[in-house]
Amino acid sequence: MCIEILQFLKYLEKHLTKNTLKGWAAMKVAIEHVQLQFIKEIENNVCSLQVESNFMCFALKTGHMFLIDLESPSNVIKYHFALLSSPQEKLLRVWMDPSATTLLLKTNFAKYYVLTVDSLGKGNESVTPLKKLSKKNRDVISVMWQGKNNFVCGTTEGKVYVVNTQSENSATKAYSSPHSIDGLIFASSPGAEKCAFLATGHTLRYWSNPKDPLTTLKELPPTETEQFEEIEQTSSRKFVFFQDTFAWTIDSGTIFGTVKGSGDVLKSATVLLNVELPPSNHRVKGVALSKYHLLLLRGNEILIINKLNNEVVAQETIWNQGSEKFLELVVDYSQSPPTFWCYSTSNIYEIVLEGENNGIWRLLSKLGKYDEALKLPGLAPAEKDFILEQKGDYLFSEEEFTEAARCYGVSDSVTTAEVALKLMKKSDLVALQAFLTAKLNTARQRKNSIVQITLLSDWVVWNFMQMLNDVDELISSEQDDQNLESWRLKKESLGKELMAFFKKNLEILDRDTVYQIMARQNRKLEVLSFARLINDYKYVLSYWIRSKNWYEALKVLALTQDLECVYKYATILLINSPDSTVNTWMQIKGVNPSELISSLLTYFSNFQKMHSSADSSRSIPNYALKYLKWCIQEPEDAENLAPIVFNSAIFMMIAGFDAKGRENEIIDFIEAHSGCFDSDFVLRLSIKFKRYKTCIYVYSWLRLYEEAVTLAIKMDLLEDAKLVASTPELDGNSKLRRKLWLMIAQCMIQQQNDTKQTIREILQDSNGILGIKDLLPLFGEFTTIANVKDELIKSLEKHNSTMARVSHEIENSIKIKREIVEDIETLKARFQTLEPGASCDCCDRVLQTRKFYVFPCGHSFHTDCLVREILKSTDHALRSKIETIQRSATKGMTLDNLKELDRLLSTKCCLCSDIKINSIDEPLESDEKERHAWEI
Repeated sequence: MCIEILQFLKYLEKHLTKNTLKGWAAMKVAIEHVQLQFIKEIENNVCSLQVESNFMCFALKTGHMFLIDLESPSNVIKYHFALLSSPQEKLLRVWMDPSATTLLLKTNFAKYYVLTVDSLGKGNESVTPLKKLSKKNRDVISVMWQGKNNFVCGTTEGKVYVVNTQSENSATKAYSSPHSIDGLIFASSPGAEKCAFLATGHTLRYWSNPKDPLTTLKELPPTETEQFEEIEQTSSRKFVFFQDTFAWTIDSGTIFGTVKGSGDVLKSATVLLNVELPPSNHRVKGVALSKYHLLLLRGNEILIINKLNNEVVAQETIWNQGSEKFLELVVDYSQSPPTFWCYSTSNIYEIVLEGENNGIWRLLSKLGKYDEALKLPGLAPAEKDFILEQKGDYLFSEEEFTEAARCYGVSDSVTTAEVALKLMKKSDLVALQAFLTAKLNTARQRKNSIVQITLLSDWVVWNFMQMLNDVDELISSEQDDQNLESWRLKKESLGKELMAFFKKNLEILDRDTVYQIMARQNRKLEVLSFARLINDYKYVLSYWIRSKNWYEALKVLALTQDLECVYKYATILLINSPDSTVNTWMQIKGVNPSELISSLLTYFSNFQKMHSSADSSRSIPNYALKYLKWCIQEPEDAENLAPIVFNSAIFMMIAGFDAKGRENEIIDFIEAHSGCFDSDFVLRLSIKFKRYKTCIYVYSWLRLYEEAVTLAIKMDLLEDAKLVASTPELDGNSKLRRKLWLMIAQCMIQQQNDTKQTIREILQDSNGILGIKDLLPLFGEFTTIANVKDELIKSLEKHNSTMARVSHEIENSIKIKREIVEDIETLKARFQTLEPGASCDCCDRVLQTRKFYVFPCGHSFHTDCLVREILKSTDHALRSKIETIQRSATKGMTLDNLKELDRLLSTKCCLCSDIKINSIDEPLESDEKERHAWEI
């Protein structure tokens, strides 16, 4: 597999676009003249320049001082320092503290003054003379600030003083030397090692981790001391320090070095001889440091030397007038990058370095400083890849294969196949894994080909499997307990690394391939962990089932609630772990028991076989039936269950080995769920498995009472037959009920031993349906009268009392008939007397003027008034009939119509019958005028 992946990766990398290493541009140096034409007296008059915190301060010999904020250079602050003895006294030098708040002034009369930068802008005289410092033989040439109010200075006489600017007489001598103090540095800036340097005469002293200047110079011996050839006494600034590097000029050249590293600082310093520089008649008058270059002022030219290889990378000449002399280099290290300045007696120039880091990475690589090269800002991808390749080659040569692999892995300048083959030849699987992992991370960050990323991830997984297999072999063959424990810890660590790799690269892994790789290596636990990580619970479930670990399989099933898996693995789980399987199903919502019928029936078949081979005294629960009953009893799902669920439950109950003794339970179940199952199917089952009580009940439920009684009699189940014949459903069919009881009686008589008792029992159980006369034809020829005498007598007595009751009822009926006839005759002779002047109860007019009706209640109405009242009533049936007759009367009133109308009108009174009662919700007065007349 590894060879195939190598070949494919080699093909991919051949066709992928890579970063190409190109040549680098050289550092550009620009010298920009600072425009100071507005200062008339500047010509050959500049004596000092300081640039700190982006503030420029320069002074003229005449005492004029200028302060410029380089962020807004158009705003120039001018200040005139009043010299005491003008024109003899002149201003020689100005020093400004790093925060650009305090100035130290020096005159040619060895007078020293301190003033604040704020005073320059405000114009007030806040000048403080340093009287104790202003004495003979105190010619200060080097100053190191210790804050805005304190500084340490060195003189040409070789003395070092600690000065407090807030006190006129504060100047404490800290050191004395026979030679001038050319430089004094106490460095404790962040990122730089705490150190101190003292350059005096021909000796350079170095302190590591110094204390305060006074204590260090007076009490502490130097950590290192190095002597060089004696130089001339000059006032030029010869010693500089930047970050962790220093430089010191001597007559023969320039010494520079770094305080980094574990070796000697001064002994490991580099000496750049003047003969290595381009020839010149001028000596070095100024020195400055950048991160990788050394700047030298020599006459009117600027030399820039690469500190890594001592090569001159730039040589710039500044045009100057004949009388103009260049004095010094000045650097503002507060800026990033630092700003460099050069000044002469008449002009100020800014030295601009562009692309200082160009090519530095290559030099650092050649020097083996790969980490420093990689930290360089602005590196092109190809340059970074080249550095990493070089670092990898170096580490590989040092047999640090793992670290080399990590470097190769993040570099695109070397092919995967090339590095992989190198590491495989060394048989270092750990290093190969480190390389592939790093290469995969790099490919993901750079969004390389998906195919390449997939191949690398597959290879990493393959290597993990190989390493795990190797550790397993060592564990199995190891006999030493201590070594065995270490190998086990190693395996545990590899497992954690594998899982961390999976989690980090989950979205890019080809799951099928990873499964295949781990399966081929027989890494079951790793496969399982991977499946869990990607939530592939179907695979986990299938794994546990293949492993026959039913408990874990059911745990996964309960966790996933996956119905597809429930149905898929139902049979195997139910057969091997029925109790837990059923309980798990009960916990999963939405399971359709209809989908499980096949598995449940398979389990039931197996259950029946197990029972037949098992000890009969051992009770084996039927978990399939338990689950079906649970489904049926659940109120939420019972209504939606298919008939097959009930059929299956009844089948298991009927076909079960213990069904014969539990038929009453079966009948109760059928009765509780009538209509939910196939009755024909249940009937056939009952007959097949000889569950006759159940069969009798089903016959009865199907209203096949005759068949039910016949089967009961046949199976000698007379009590069940009696229950069928006594069922309330036969209350409306006495003929069939009598027939059924006759069938039962015949069977009982045929089986009887005590005729009298049998007759008494039949008559009692039939509840009067059968009498002795019905039983007589059923007795045999040899039955004696003595056996039926008592019942015959009871029957005759009952018959006699019945006949007497019937006779009494007939007499009562005749009496009622007579009374009815008399009432009819009375009604025929009934009449109603009307008083003279009787009026219609509707219109109050004389009744006899028109045809009228008089009712038994005493109300009388004209015929037309009665019709009108009925038509206005709510008796819709009567209204409809009268309206029908009226419509037909338009064609001509027939005799039949007149008779029908007369019958309808005489049916009931329109005032005291339901005709008027139905209008109770209507208002008493419907006439609007009449109603308004009664209003108050």
